[in-house]
Amino acid sequence: MSKYLFLAAYVIFVLVVGIKSKKESSGGGEAYLLGGRSLGPVITSFSFAATYISGVCLVNAGMIGWKWGIGAIYNAIGNVLLSIMFMWLILGRKSRIMSEKLAVQTLPDFLRVRYNSEFFKIAGSVIIFVFMVPYTATVFSSLSYLFESVFGLPYRFSLLAMATLGAFYLAIGGYKAAAKIDVAQGAIMLVGGLVILFFTLKSDVVGGLSEGIARLSSIVTPEEGAIGEKLVSWNLDGSWTLLSGLIPFVLMTSFAPNGLPQLVSKFFAMKDPKQVKIGGIVCTILGLLIITSVHVPGYFVRLFYPDQAAVDAAGGFNVLVPQILAKIMPDFFLSIVLLLVLSASMSTLAGLVLTSSAALGMDFIKGYVKKDMKEEKVTLLMRVLSIVFVILAVALALMNLGAVSKLQSLAWGAMSGFFLTPYMYGVLWKGTTKIGAMAGGIVGVACAVILPLAFKMSTINACFFALLVPIVVVPLVSLVTPKFDKKLIDFVYSTDMSVTGYENIALEPETQKSAQN
Repeated sequence: MSKYLFLAAYVIFVLVVGIKSKKESSGGGEAYLLGGRSLGPVITSFSFAATYISGVCLVNAGMIGWKWGIGAIYNAIGNVLLSIMFMWLILGRKSRIMSEKLAVQTLPDFLRVRYNSEFFKIAGSVIIFVFMVPYTATVFSSLSYLFESVFGLPYRFSLLAMATLGAFYLAIGGYKAAAKIDVAQGAIMLVGGLVILFFTLKSDVVGGLSEGIARLSSIVTPEEGAIGEKLVSWNLDGSWTLLSGLIPFVLMTSFAPNGLPQLVSKFFAMKDPKQVKIGGIVCTILGLLIITSVHVPGYFVRLFYPDQAAVDAAGGFNVLVPQILAKIMPDFFLSIVLLLVLSASMSTLAGLVLTSSAALGMDFIKGYVKKDMKEEKVTLLMRVLSIVFVILAVALALMNLGAVSKLQSLAWGAMSGFFLTPYMYGVLWKGTTKIGAMAGGIVGVACAVILPLAFKMSTINACFFALLVPIVVVPLVSLVTPKFDKKLIDFVYSTDMSVTGYENIALEPETQKSAQN
């Protein structure tokens, strides 16, 4: 009964916030997509954490813990250091200033203006449209399957309920509603994470932290031998086979998010660039507590499922941690974990849907098809597209769970591979050229897509190359290709907010014409 009471309270809260935020989202594209750039650091940090920490994190904890034992903590640490701290403390403030300075609202448009190239807006919109829908479908299907297999909620019911709820509050309230809801969802995730940590260590199977590690070290399997010694070693007992699998995975889950449009846009929506540091501190603490906590059952998953036969009997890696929690937790606390998974999933889905809607609506339709569209029409377009993208994702999720799931790493790698280096270098290095950035984006998405399809490489390893190769390509190409006009670059990187938009700066006639294009 507690499970359904919690769910009912959550649904009512989401509906109320969505309705109350309708007026605030009706002022045009910026109001709908960025909340009018009016959000403070605490709300933004909770929204970032809630969007970044998907319910898939709990699902994946079983697989990475089974493979790497306590070495899986490197994934949790990587998530905090390479993504949350890096984005907030290195990229965040400059991104916020430059987005207003250049009068842009989306990442593809940011790259278009920064590099004076329509390529990024057109290609970026296409990549988001092609890969964001299946990625959203993956999140829908994975979590709906989780609710069915562990919490006893039918797959189709869970899928349609999440989709309907998400479509409603996004279509009505836009980003402002999503951010407000994320504060509550972040708090639920924090409490849920601490509950998971407590009951995992308290369980009879684990018996406390030190006893759990001792029990883990003694595991021997017919297939792997004395695997326990590696599972409790901080360097995986020097096993290159294990390390070579862990390193690409950590980079994919930790560094790749720096290029995901739904996370970058969080900084564009902040009220004051000076508050980014405060938000970074809050988000780092929040992320450390939640991510570390939800990983803990994975560290000890071998105590519950010591060999592959046990995993297969349970139903696969994706359900291991949820099944563990169902065994060791009273129903009341399990209901809190259910809300954690739902909250993490809904916030992630909100970010994905808003990004998809912006790519098609703001970047493509308003950018090229109907440039003179009035602001109230833009808002209506965003509302409609949010519903359309949810419907497309649901339709795809209903087709084939296995086929859709295979697209997750591919979509993640393709979007990160295209956006990460042009965005990162564009914010941090004045010397980045248009051709250098284009080369980085093309190489990144090519590695993510071609390597697994043509050479049968795993999508995780393909994502690894999609991240690292462009990091080298962009500066090398930029050093030998034409540079931007110095006045233009000085304007882009200036912190003086009294002048915004290329059309208002004093440049030489030819440069002025180029900038306006």
